[in-house]
Amino acid sequence: MTKPLPSVHPSSPPGPTPKGVPGPVLHARKESRRAVDVSASLTIGGRVVVVRTRDISRSGVCLISDSELPRDVELAVALVLSLGKEASSEPLHLIGRTAWSTRMFGRYQSGVMFVELDADRRRYLDLFMRFFEGEVGPAASDGDSDRISASGIVEDKDDPFRP
Repeated sequence: MTKPLPSVHPSSPPGPTPKGVPGPVLHARKESRRAVDVSASLTIGGRVVVVRTRDISRSGVCLISDSELPRDVELAVALVLSLGKEASSEPLHLIGRTAWSTRMFGRYQSGVMFVELDADRRRYLDLFMRFFEGEVGPAASDGDSDRISASGIVEDKDDPFRP
């Protein structure tokens, strides 16, 4: 579904470098990143900012925004997965801290590190990551979705009371 991204610092220039100039700075990341485009909103000091994701890992997210995000500021992040034409996930609410922000092509790209992840948020984030990695999908995507019986009643395959 998505490919892991190389661990290259965002300010490193792509391709070969002139003689005597150091090449891209490789960083050991805690977690692999997945290139994803997810709708998100940030709350910074009471102000809501709508953004998109560029990539995400279990430890942070790279965001694309129209305005620069202040560095080293705590913010609330809400991520929502699109699960089809008219379906979306419940928002995943996380707390993050901006690590960097840089201007790119008339917009801003910012790195946000997740902080204060309790067990429930960590589990929900893990579910999001498993979705991006193709390990889980929307309930109706498994090919064995709910069916309508001959009597017109929806047969819910997940109904624990179903005979």
